[in-house]
Amino acid sequence: MRSALKYIVSAVLIAITALIISCSDPAHQSKVVFISAAIDYGPEGEINYLANPPEDQRVLSAEIRALAEGSGEIYEEYLFLEKNGERTFNGTRKNWNHDDILSVIASLDTVAEDLIIFHYSGHGDDDGSLVTDMDISFRLSPERLLDQLENTDGKKCLFLDSCYSGTFIDGGKLADGEVFFGGNLISESFVHALLPSLLMTFSAGHTERSDIWVFSAATENQSSFDSWDGGLPEQENFGAFTYYLASALGYDMENDRAAIPGRMTTITFYDIYQKVKENMDGSLWKEATPQVTLSPVDLVLFRF
Repeated sequence: MRSALKYIVSAVLIAITALIISCSDPAHQSKVVFISAAIDYGPEGEINYLANPPEDQRVLSAEIRALAEGSGEIYEEYLFLEKNGERTFNGTRKNWNHDDILSVIASLDTVAEDLIIFHYSGHGDDDGSLVTDMDISFRLSPERLLDQLENTDGKKCLFLDSCYSGTFIDGGKLADGEVFFGGNLISESFVHALLPSLLMTFSAGHTERSDIWVFSAATENQSSFDSWDGGLPEQENFGAFTYYLASALGYDMENDRAAIPGRMTTITFYDIYQKVKENMDGSLWKEATPQVTLSPVDLVLFRF
């Protein structure tokens, strides 16, 4: 009798479990969206010409695609490019401007678990605005870009290789870019680490835009560099900051190819910052000091 009752109970439990599984939503496959604007202000010889933004976009696009696909994510990219003075969008000629960038962000079909990476390589105005065109009426201000991202579902990470790009970071900015994170002293200088630690304590660990992480090439008062004269030969073809950023993400700069890490590896926002800090030329660091959003939460970009 007990055996029969046990069998009936087991059968009922199995049936209920099957019903729950059949009625549940399929697991959501996370998405990585890469949006990049890279501008050379050409053709070559123009007074505002920058040689390297197109190469910055090329290597970051290749590496982020490889990381996204290697970690099993859905990958989308939107590439705004000006090369030799000709503008294209995803390889097709288009005379785009800052409104087109904002429109793409507004149209994204993302959810909270998805990752949006925004990259910019080009001139920055003294108020931090991205110079999407030398015409002063075509500038993308920090407020407009951050507001649009804030109203878009997903985790957002910005990589900004432009002058005065530290302006994009809400609160807690430090002149030397050092942070105290998760109880661990990232700075080798306790004095440098103490202030951000206190800032996070009194702000309950949140900045104004808690789901946006920004990694900038410079402070709000510094210039960035299209190349670094004191660097390795291969650095001549990339923005100084982007060279170290792409390397930190895993791009094989020496052989010019994307690479993915081994299994059981996690790539996070502050891991990348640490690698850039460790590898960047010290004299460059002093002239263009990368800045990061201060947060007690480390953004996971990719898992393997």
